Amino acid sequence: MTASAVSVGALKGESARYHKPGTQKEADILEAATLIFGEKGYDGARTAEIAEAAGVTERTMFKYFRTKEALFRRVMFPALLAAAMPRTLIDAGQLFGRDGESFAAWHRNILGLRLQAAKEAAPQFRLLVGALMTDEALRRKTIRLWRDNVWKPLLVSMRRFRRRGELRAELRPETVARAVISLNLGYIVARALLSPEGEWDDRTEIEETVALLLRGAAG
Repeated sequence: MTASAVSVGALKGESARYHKPGTQKEADILEAATLIFGEKGYDGARTAEIAEAAGVTERTMFKYFRTKEALFRRVMFPALLAAAMPRTLIDAGQLFGRDGESFAAWHRNILGLRLQAAKEAAPQFRLLVGALMTDEALRRKTIRLWRDNVWKPLLVSMRRFRRRGELRAELRPETVARAVISLNLGYIVARALLSPEGEWDDRTEIEETVALLLRGAAG
């Protein structure tokens, strides 16, 4: 996949088509491709294998997706959109938080929403992580999208909570924002990608993650 193809418009278009396939055959192909790309990555996945898993011939599959790359884009772009532009957060004002919302409530809500998104699209997120590690051009493009649509709004929230006295004045907003990202991402990766079959108590884990950031781990 070429990084030049990664734009906000492309992300939204491919994501919309992924979630609303035109036919049942197209839906079956997307489901099979999501699982196989997620397990084997772009290079390891064979189109014949995807077609067989979808119950169609390769010829039929290529009527819906002219190339392997076109199918890969359709599968991966919804996860890339969710990672780089979390519209469910931005549109609902969740990323900034409500004026009366505490830092703890904001953090709890953000982690819960991002965890749910990762659980619902776990194979795609595995694929996205692999692609970002091996495709430098894609990684740079994703970073730009993420910086504008997640990082900058996140700093706005951190500054607001610091002005309200909920965060230590000597800590830079950037430092707290990185801590939020690190703690959240650590749990999300472990919970949704590395050990989804584990016996997780999401409610307790989220509460303890919020408490860890607020109070630290020292006795």
